[in-house]
Amino acid sequence: MLRPLALLVCSVSCFAQAPDDLFNRPPADIDRALRARISEFYQDHVDGKFRQADALVAEDTKDFYFTSNKPKYLSFEIQHIDYSEGFTRAKAIMLCEQYVMMPGFANKPLKVPTPSTWKLVDGQWYWYVDQNALRQTPFGVMKPGPGASSGLPVIPSEKDMASQVKKDLALIYNQVKADKPVVSLRPGEPEQVTVTNGAHDPVTLSLTGTLPGVDVKLDRMNLGSGEKAIVTLQAGNTAKSGVLSLRVEQTNQVIAIQVRIE
Repeated sequence: MLRPLALLVCSVSCFAQAPDDLFNRPPADIDRALRARISEFYQDHVDGKFRQADALVAEDTKDFYFTSNKPKYLSFEIQHIDYSEGFTRAKAIMLCEQYVMMPGFANKPLKVPTPSTWKLVDGQWYWYVDQNALRQTPFGVMKPGPGASSGLPVIPSEKDMASQVKKDLALIYNQVKADKPVVSLRPGEPEQVTVTNGAHDPVTLSLTGTLPGVDVKLDRMNLGSGEKAIVTLQAGNTAKSGVLSLRVEQTNQVIAIQVRIE
């Protein structure tokens, strides 16, 4: 399962629907209404219209929303929704694209999973933060401020967020991995590399680039949770050493496999 990722405004659990959710599907009208509200809320953040977004914030969270940093996303996508309490509470996992103020990412927008909690009030869905539980939200890692009398959470420093990003990115990128970082090939003798999806949601693999004189075959591109793909490599007489790259579509992760020709 993908674990929490604190990226300026995010804290993450998992990506997609677990098999058990098939027995807990929401009524179509409830799911449709929530998705519409989520899309409206996040589109306001894409457009920088935070006053409009405030209309979708629950009353018990308005003070927190007012004082919180508000990210301007470049794009968003609903990845997964978990319902609870008789379909009156929901946790959505979003894939939000934004710029990250940290070395290596400053000029590169990054798409990362972002949690978003919602509750049904008088027939309408509202974004909210459970401040008593100090939950992590789309507007920062929530921790009680030193000496704060209001009990409102505070936004972490950029240094703390950057450090957490590095840790959580490393954790996420370890969910889909190959069993061999290096493969040695002899002409005419095939070798295999197994790629395992340890994430909670399905992923899509693709080969990027080619290796001169090396025949590469990927037996499957789509992997469910816990499933494996086999990469078969066979060198010809003109094969040259290089790096084979596999890309994970959902996270833009690149799995590099060093290929050595003996």
